[in-house]
Amino acid sequence: MRNPLARHLTVKNPQTVGAVTLAHGVNEFFSIVIPPILPLIVTDLGVSYTQGGLLLTVFFVMYSIFQLPAGIIADQVGKHRLMIGGLVLMGVGIAIAGQASGYPMLVLGQAIAGIGGSTFHPTGMSMISDDEDTSTHGRAMGIFGFGGALGTLSAPLLIGGIAVFMGWQAALVGGAFIGIGVTGMLALLVSRQQPVHPGGEPHRPRLRGWSSDLPRSPAIIGLFLMTLLLSAQHRAIQAFTTSYIAAGDAGSLSVGNLTFFALLVGGSIASVIAGDLADRIDRPSMGAVTAIMTALLVVMTLGLPVLLADTHPVTRTLIFAGWFAAIGAMTYASYPVKNALIAEWASRGTSGSLFGIMQTASAIGSALGPALIGILADWAGIAIAFPAIAAMSALLVVMFLWLRRQ
Repeated sequence: MRNPLARHLTVKNPQTVGAVTLAHGVNEFFSIVIPPILPLIVTDLGVSYTQGGLLLTVFFVMYSIFQLPAGIIADQVGKHRLMIGGLVLMGVGIAIAGQASGYPMLVLGQAIAGIGGSTFHPTGMSMISDDEDTSTHGRAMGIFGFGGALGTLSAPLLIGGIAVFMGWQAALVGGAFIGIGVTGMLALLVSRQQPVHPGGEPHRPRLRGWSSDLPRSPAIIGLFLMTLLLSAQHRAIQAFTTSYIAAGDAGSLSVGNLTFFALLVGGSIASVIAGDLADRIDRPSMGAVTAIMTALLVVMTLGLPVLLADTHPVTRTLIFAGWFAAIGAMTYASYPVKNALIAEWASRGTSGSLFGIMQTASAIGSALGPALIGILADWAGIAIAFPAIAAMSALLVVMFLWLRRQ
């Protein structure tokens, strides 16, 4: 009897998908080291939630600015080399942040990490898009998303766990060494692979050719805006889940990170399942459903503290964990849908260019989401700010339905 999981994992080039998926895990781990320790940073350094959110904004601003130059560099040095080098630079930035005794050095470390991170998605996602086709884009992107979710969910475990016993600075330094160590193993794996394309890299249109080579369609603008919104929503949820739960649970960082972990577990499982579904059903309709469910679940967190006020702490923690696991599942399920939609256009000879542009949109959204919710949290309180993320999901519903008509 065939393993039912096999269908979800069947792709045309598992070596490429596997290597890029592992790299995605390292990238996302480095991207999310701040949220699990944000309450400690706010308390220890006496900074505001706005300043805390801006730490992620700085990271993703650098991520955004340097993604397009990274595409040009990739043409010169090769995607694999640039991907590995970028991950190492991310680790260096996180280690510098771990030496911080004040806010400015944290900002510097995040800026360096953001520059390193800018190299990953345009190279990694275009490699997958090149080596798969329309029939497997959804599954490949689902596996890709699963790796990212695993990397992200390891952050509250490793970073949050070390921080509880040794402090947030030690947690950042330890996380940097762990991530760089995994990157070293990835470099060995990549060096043993045979290139899929002659010469090791497929031909890509250069920067100067983008204006004529990219397909011209309102759908491209729609995909750009949808990518921006999805990333803003996603990063805002990641940035403030721990803080939101901790604020409503007598400041318990452990409970907040447990809930954050549950959110990421739900997301990692959903990513693989959603990737397979995205290859078998209408993608925009599926995206609209996941956005509707995300909006409902996030806005309903307003009522959870009231409903659970008199319950036993363990019961309350388990319910919160289950609820946020569902939020994570719906949020992450949107990603293989969105990426497969982009890959449909990217397969027309412009994958490097198109994914570079779309990931710039992702970086802009990732920079805006935490900053906006951080400002709202300082103004109205984190209990109001977090459910406000549902507004982003509502806009995503409109975008998915509009794309369905293109």
